Amino acid sequence: MATTHLRAVKRLKLFAIAISAGILAGCAPHYVNLTPNSLPRAATHDYPFEVEWQTRRSGANNADVRAYVVIDQQFFPLQRVPQTENRFEGRAPIPGDRHTVLYRYKFDYFYPGMPGKVVSSDWSPEYRLALPPQ
Repeated sequence: MATTHLRAVKRLKLFAIAISAGILAGCAPHYVNLTPNSLPRAATHDYPFEVEWQTRRSGANNADVRAYVVIDQQFFPLQRVPQTENRFEGRAPIPGDRHTVLYRYKFDYFYPGMPGKVVSSDWSPEYRLALPPQ
């Protein structure tokens, strides 16, 4: 009888872990990098970046969201794309001697919490942009 009870407790623990994992996965942000993997060289050394960001965190999808493309620890602001949801675009300078650039997106936002609004951030995975030699 004790082993039956232990099995039931184990199943209950596994079920609780699975539910917790499902809840956490549902809140995880989703990123769609709309920047191509490679771009032709620009005479101005200024390149476009675009991303779609979705989160289920309550209150995070509002006008207060600040988005950035981050290159070499430098933050370049992105603006919302008009007449779309959760899409951001902007430009960032890349020196002419660079052939590959690693970058990420960062999103700063507020969400309801105790005792008021809570500040939080999401970071995208790292992406790579290839630029042909000059």
